[in-house]
Amino acid sequence: MRLVLLLTITSLVAGPVLASECTLYNARYKQPGAPWWITFTQVPQVSAPNQTAAFYFEMPNSDVTMQGAVHVPNGFGSPLWSVTGPCTAGGTEECGFLEEYQHPAVYGVYDGEVRFLDIERGSAAPDQIILPQLAVSLWYSNYRQSEWVDDLEPGDAFKLVGCE
Repeated sequence: MRLVLLLTITSLVAGPVLASECTLYNARYKQPGAPWWITFTQVPQVSAPNQTAAFYFEMPNSDVTMQGAVHVPNGFGSPLWSVTGPCTAGGTEECGFLEEYQHPAVYGVYDGEVRFLDIERGSAAPDQIILPQLAVSLWYSNYRQSEWVDDLEPGDAFKLVGCE
């Protein structure tokens, strides 16, 4: 009985430790106000030299998955995010969902403190990811009708839910 109790307590204590082992290669995030998901993956071999992270962005209401990237211009400065995907659900034409002049930084929440996303390859995943202007960019797209339904309120912040 004591052994079972000890194993149970150990697994409960070890759970948060496993979450801290998530990196920008395997972290998975959920949007608290909507069914949106972000999952980080390895940076593709064929990518821009200044790309430091890659992710895919899922919008289940539209049945769409978009590709995202984090770049550091000229190799220094703040990390900037971008996302591309089908211009419309079921479409074949690809679109970027930020205006050409927009280059928002990507932020992470680390131990309750907001700062630029750690850009070193394999960095520890933050507790939350903030992609400023994501929701407004999609609001002014062809996804407004499918993503803003049933009082859903998508936003720009995503909470870490685990590793893949």
